[in-house]
Amino acid sequence: MSRTSSGAAHSSGQPWFLVFVLGLMLLRLVYAGQVELAPQEAYYWQYARHLDLSYLDHPPLCAWWMALSMRLLGNTELAVRLPAILSSTLLSGVLYSLGARLYSPAAGVLAALAANATVLFGLGAVVMTPDVPLVLCWTAALRVLCELVLPDGQGPGRFAWRWYLLGLLCGLALLSKYTAALLPLQVLATALVTRRGREALRTPHPYLACVLMLAVFSPVLVWNHAHGWASFAFQTTSRARTVDGFHGYLVGRYLGLQAVAVGPLLYLALWLTAAVLARQAWRGDARARLLALASLPGLALFTLVSPLHWVKMNWVAPAYIGLLVAAAAGACALRERRAVRAYAALSVGVGAVLMVGMYLMPLCPWIPFRERDNLVSGWRELAEAVQHHREAAGLPAPGVVGWGYKTASELAFYLPDRPETRSDAALGGRGLAYDFWPDPADPGGDAIIVADQRQPLRDAAARLGAHCAAVTELPSVTVHRGPRTVTTFSLWSCRHARTPRQVAARGLPVDSEGAR
Repeated sequence: MSRTSSGAAHSSGQPWFLVFVLGLMLLRLVYAGQVELAPQEAYYWQYARHLDLSYLDHPPLCAWWMALSMRLLGNTELAVRLPAILSSTLLSGVLYSLGARLYSPAAGVLAALAANATVLFGLGAVVMTPDVPLVLCWTAALRVLCELVLPDGQGPGRFAWRWYLLGLLCGLALLSKYTAALLPLQVLATALVTRRGREALRTPHPYLACVLMLAVFSPVLVWNHAHGWASFAFQTTSRARTVDGFHGYLVGRYLGLQAVAVGPLLYLALWLTAAVLARQAWRGDARARLLALASLPGLALFTLVSPLHWVKMNWVAPAYIGLLVAAAAGACALRERRAVRAYAALSVGVGAVLMVGMYLMPLCPWIPFRERDNLVSGWRELAEAVQHHREAAGLPAPGVVGWGYKTASELAFYLPDRPETRSDAALGGRGLAYDFWPDPADPGGDAIIVADQRQPLRDAAARLGAHCAAVTELPSVTVHRGPRTVTTFSLWSCRHARTPRQVAARGLPVDSEGAR
């Protein structure tokens, strides 16, 4: 069936799909204000409070979007998450358009539905991280690339503006997360293996688009130049120092996390799709080459890294975009087979159950969950206890130090005066972006120090003794999800914090890497 006839056959499904996407957006808008911020969200909220051209561990686009939302809605959970909700709605539309352009409207609908029914993209719709703009820009870049390199389009001289749109999208992806460095390489490879792409490479437009991409990315380069290329060192040499050989258990963790991220049945289908795409690309299918080059390098890279370094669940997200579209197209092509229809429905259904369970976990204590991994419950409870100790200390209120950027960021958001909290640098460690704001050399006066038992303050007596003139241990705080215990926080009152020079005189070593 041709793409035109297929589109006519399935166009009747588009209205209900639009209603579904808009309805999902409204539900997420309601949900976003009911759940406490995840630590990463609170950390990027701190980015937005300290607006800059870039940051140590990530480029700035996530913070810029969040800051714009906060200007409109204030410092609320909804303001932090609004960019994620709007981006996920746009992502559904772009995924639909990508599937419809390459295969059929039915494939586009199924790809968008499958993405929304996964923990990975479903949580990404309400949890604001750098992956949110990355995945949206990555998918939009693929959609534009279709028109530039695939048949059925105009010659390389017509609609050349699309190359500049592609350059803009690649630049915005790089401005979101460093994983996007794969995207321009994949675009180049796609151009080289397609006839229209090779024709375009004989014109100036792709090269001028690269200049535009670098111009968009330039704030990161300017910031790094001013800070000794700190981000690139952090992402390369610092990461490399954490590798200490082959560990088989990391492979199991990687595969297990990814199976949860997209659902176990869909995960198997995506690996099968990867093999099919590779074969079709080898045989010269232009669509398969585009999707294979958009997905397989990233999937292979993170799979090869998995025995050496912990690969987080969200890192692989861009690699799944092309696989989702191809898998949806394959399911639609074989929809006459009952087994295929059943497997597709079950794959989406199982993923949706996992995703809904993750949504409901913070709101429904009866849902079983390993509380050590529950990062969105108990922060208000902790902030209330810390504020009680601050008020008891009188005025001026003591500062707050969170051991680990997660605790420091959550307390900065949930304490009523939203103070400038400090992190590991205040106790001789390294605190990621906190090392750049506020000034870690500032002794800060009296402080309340808070450490999560999930990330304990090791050598606490030595550290506190070196950095405080006097230390008083405060009652610990145990936080809950309903009747369930999530974790316990240790608290200390630090009187007359010493300057770094005074600490150095006492001989306390400073962490080379600090807590991560």
